[in-house]
Amino acid sequence: MDLKFSDPERIKSIASWMASDHGRHLFPTYFGSGVALVPAPGHAPRVKEGEPRSTTVELVRSLESEGLGRRREWLHRLEKVPKSAWSRGARPTEERHYSTVTLSEPPVLGFDHLDRITVVDDVITTGATLHACVRRIAEAFPSAEVAAFAVVRTITGVTQLPRAFDPVPEGEGHIVLNVDGSTQRTP
Repeated sequence: MDLKFSDPERIKSIASWMASDHGRHLFPTYFGSGVALVPAPGHAPRVKEGEPRSTTVELVRSLESEGLGRRREWLHRLEKVPKSAWSRGARPTEERHYSTVTLSEPPVLGFDHLDRITVVDDVITTGATLHACVRRIAEAFPSAEVAAFAVVRTITGVTQLPRAFDPVPEGEGHIVLNVDGSTQRTP
């Protein structure tokens, strides 16, 4: 599945599926009317306001239009990091992502009580970006439950997929920050 070209119809169909009974069953607390949906920033800062929105921002807009939360573009990239998909060998570490992502000041909540925030990304590889984003948000909102969600997860070392559509239910996926600074995602 190629989300990187921001096909609006594909993004809308993903959001529509997430709003269906199937999606709501798999992710009961990640989405809903009281959830802040925060798009993970891309690998480079947006230079101008007029630039096209990222796939992740468009995905969050579609999730919001389905009533799955409120979009809050709180995270911003300060400087460019290599894209994980293009990295040969060493990928950017979680700390590198963390040091290049900032929270907009001050976040305008728009909620009476903020208790759930879901950081949304289009693709997860090792989980370094999402882990850094969740850490940044959790520091700013220590009383909130902060989760991470990605539409697509990469799979390495597999020559044949058992199935193309294989969602990981809420609570079953994890990102571990290793002692050496690398991240490991399961599944």
